Amino acid sequence: MRITGGKARGRVVRQKVQKGVRPTSSKVREALFSMIGHDLSGERVLDAFGGSGIMGLEAWSRGADVTIVEKRPQAARVLKEAGQSVAAAWNVVVGDSLKVAPRLGPFDGIFADPPYALDPGPILELLAPLAEQWLVFETDVDRQLPGAVGHLELYKRRDFGQTSLWVYFAQEGDEE
Repeated sequence: MRITGGKARGRVVRQKVQKGVRPTSSKVREALFSMIGHDLSGERVLDAFGGSGIMGLEAWSRGADVTIVEKRPQAARVLKEAGQSVAAAWNVVVGDSLKVAPRLGPFDGIFADPPYALDPGPILELLAPLAEQWLVFETDVDRQLPGAVGHLELYKRRDFGQTSLWVYFAQEGDEE
């Protein structure tokens, strides 16, 4: 996996991707950061479902203070190694994101790329109050998400093959 932007742009992360993890493609990542912004300097960002860690590394490379949550201890070790391979200063937390995220937040922005089999409704309801500026949710193209959740309003949905990105921003006047 290659980081597509920021201070570590072009760096290759060579850690083994755990079984069952589907890293977000570089095309999708580039489109995503075009929507939320390429410069995340000073923003607190949560990667709620660590997986390969590439979303968190992209955010860190663009200046964010990143916390990544991964449920599986072995996968969390791989994420720590991936961060070390590019000298990323990020926080890897082992645990169920739905249980630990409320204790870690709030955040300026949140990436949520849960296993596609999970119901996104409860995840959105839990994470939305923790996202002060934006939330990005990745699903398969067959899922439908609401147009608004809490103080967040759907800005754009973009489909890439079998993947959909749902980008939510804080509604006008709701920013702190």
